[in-house]
Amino acid sequence: MRGLAGKIAAVTGGGSGIGQAGAVRLAEEGCTVAVIDRNGPAAAETVARIAALGGKAAAFTADVGIEAEIAAAFEAIVAAFGRLDILVANAGIFSAEHDSPVHKLNKSVWDEIVGVNLTGMYLSCKHGVGAIRATAKSGAVVMTGSPTGVVGCTPGSNAYGSSKGGVHGLARVMAVDYAAEGIRVNVVVPGFTLSPIVHELVRDPAVLEPLVRSIPLRRGAQPVEMSGAIAFLASDDASYMTGSIMFVDGGLTAV
Repeated sequence: MRGLAGKIAAVTGGGSGIGQAGAVRLAEEGCTVAVIDRNGPAAAETVARIAALGGKAAAFTADVGIEAEIAAAFEAIVAAFGRLDILVANAGIFSAEHDSPVHKLNKSVWDEIVGVNLTGMYLSCKHGVGAIRATAKSGAVVMTGSPTGVVGCTPGSNAYGSSKGGVHGLARVMAVDYAAEGIRVNVVVPGFTLSPIVHELVRDPAVLEPLVRSIPLRRGAQPVEMSGAIAFLASDDASYMTGSIMFVDGGLTAV
């Protein structure tokens, strides 16, 4: 894709799933990738995968919900690479076990999920966009949303759906705020994706089949199937896109 070779990209939640796939794809397109994850060994594994493919990457350990950690990570990235061009704000959590209908949703669960998925997104963008503005001056932000922030496709997941709806709103306001500076902000909305944690939850066909029945393509996605959309939105091929929400969901939200 145009305009990615030689760029410096940071990916939060890059240690597994969609984040890992996106980090690898950006490296394949010629980016040097800063892989940020609160799980240091997982970030290092992604870096090793990229290195095995001949790409360039480095691991940074930070919890996106803790401002001091994520701020320090972006300071370290700029110190290591000199600038930042692209931010993929992807880190997020989901809890089918503890998230619940609002009348019985424990506030501690709400605080944890919203704290990572929305507050963590804000903090990643605060310090990531700050790094872009201070160094590369212009660039691209790709944020990971969810169909649950648009439609009620996961009944009972009130904290998660609310957090992702907030991500969509944050992205659109940011897109307007930074358009004049040449910083584009877009959202990729993955559908039901078989990341490692989800794959473990649906190993039983009796659990998986009802979930995919409402998806027109009748299957879950592999994380790598999200990586092309991430790379596209970060690239010059999407140079006239900002404030957009791109659905990669197997048709889930089309029905």
